[in-house]
Amino acid sequence: MSIETRLQALLQTTPAWLKTGGPLEDVVVSARVRLARNVADCAFPEQLDVAAAEEILAAASTELRSCDIDGNVLEVRSLTDSSKDFVLERNLASRELLNVERPTMLFYGLRGAHSVMVNEEDHYRIQGISKGLDLDSALRRAQRVERIVSSVHEFATSEDYGYLTSCPTNTGSGMRASIMLHLPALARAKVPLQRSLQAARAAGLAVRGVHGEGSRAIGHLYQISNQRTLGSSSSEQLLAVSNYGHEVASYERSVRQQYSDDTRARVALTVDLKQALRQIKEATQLTTRQALACISLLNLGVNTGVCQEIGFSINPHRLLQLSFAVQPGHLQMAAATSMNANQRDTARADRMRLELGFCDGRGA
Repeated sequence: MSIETRLQALLQTTPAWLKTGGPLEDVVVSARVRLARNVADCAFPEQLDVAAAEEILAAASTELRSCDIDGNVLEVRSLTDSSKDFVLERNLASRELLNVERPTMLFYGLRGAHSVMVNEEDHYRIQGISKGLDLDSALRRAQRVERIVSSVHEFATSEDYGYLTSCPTNTGSGMRASIMLHLPALARAKVPLQRSLQAARAAGLAVRGVHGEGSRAIGHLYQISNQRTLGSSSSEQLLAVSNYGHEVASYERSVRQQYSDDTRARVALTVDLKQALRQIKEATQLTTRQALACISLLNLGVNTGVCQEIGFSINPHRLLQLSFAVQPGHLQMAAATSMNANQRDTARADRMRLELGFCDGRGA
């Protein structure tokens, strides 16, 4: 089966972390735990020559193909640019894994609930992902894969520091726990959003865009993760992220509730929603940022009941899924061809009208 065929099959499957039923799912989209592990007595990936990097890939490929965990193995150098965008948008791989010059590999679960990046910054970056605020499930998924890898390799550790990693900020537990948040009400209020993100930073948490380090926060989607991996236990690090998730979810919900009490705010939201719906109906092209802004606004409208008042109704989780389906890699994978920016913007506008019931200019 070709790489493109395997990725097409992945496209047809809603990732486990984007399905309904997760804790606090109206605010917390997903939870992820990533474990950084390195092979003992072996140079870190960036210091390896090509032959040594290939040896790591060969060993990883053998052990992961033969294990009892479902998944596919992809050599990153064989991926097209649009395929790289797709696996990034699915949260299966980091931008660094996809862009580095050295030989790298990706092992991903068919349900999108786990993946392993080989020869990224560390020899192994093992991650588990779950829906909603369920970091414990994400950790269990990552640890299950970790046990497979540890049965073949001895990991690099230090009695004083714990797991040794390429970047000192990961040394210790080697664990990054993160949650993806959708905060349309806080973002609309601006000051509450700034306070929430400042509170995260004050608690020692990192704030990033939807696709991690170096990415933009579009569609009011944010990724929050622990920064400290040394000096505290994995459970303490997990708890810090989880506690913040509960706090910000409560805050987002309370701001949404204000639209029931504040007539002026409700009227303003109604006006903006009508404008967004008109834009979706009439636009021949939409950028990713424009599309995700409209989807985020509609999600807020549904969760506050304003959309229903103006005759538009849709499941909010379907909107969330759409916010990933209209991103560049997903659009090109669905079309089974590469597109330039103009072609993607046209395809995105068409997809938005189709999914929201506005084909031929008619409302749902």
